[in-house]
Amino acid sequence: MGRRGTASQQSRGWRGLPAVAVVAALCLSGCASISQKFAESASQLPEVGLSANAPARPTQQMAYPAVHDVPPPRTAAMLTDFEQQKMETDLVSARDQQQTSAGVPAAAERKKKQAIDQAAARDKAARDQAARDQAAKNQSARRQAVRAYDNPDQDGASAPISSSSSRTIY
Repeated sequence: MGRRGTASQQSRGWRGLPAVAVVAALCLSGCASISQKFAESASQLPEVGLSANAPARPTQQMAYPAVHDVPPPRTAAMLTDFEQQKMETDLVSARDQQQTSAGVPAAAERKKKQAIDQAAARDKAARDQAARDQAAKNQSARRQAVRAYDNPDQDGASAPISSSSSRTIY
């Protein structure tokens, strides 16, 4: 008897759900016309809408940009390799002159410092690699020692299992 009463109470609660949905839809449908009227009147308020110095909207709507149109080929000639190299050296010399006048170290000193830093980084990498190699050798030696302890036969052949063996096999 208790179960039927609980089921009927649950179904009564769900019966009112469509009515609530219809009432909510009716209430919200009136917002569309109100918002249109409000937008017209609110746009006339001094602090709502466009500012006074905003540009006017164009009378004719802009066309979409021509995405697939290919630009015309260049009329100017490309630099030759010699001209490009000369341009780069001129720019580098101008940069170095500006940096020396500003008190920044010259490019040659920067290159020397970079070379020293790179050499130090290579030395550190070599030391790290040597440490890793040594650790790998130590680990290999430990593994061999454990294998030798677990398996005392040096020839690699396993000893025959006998009834007198002290090892228990599970």
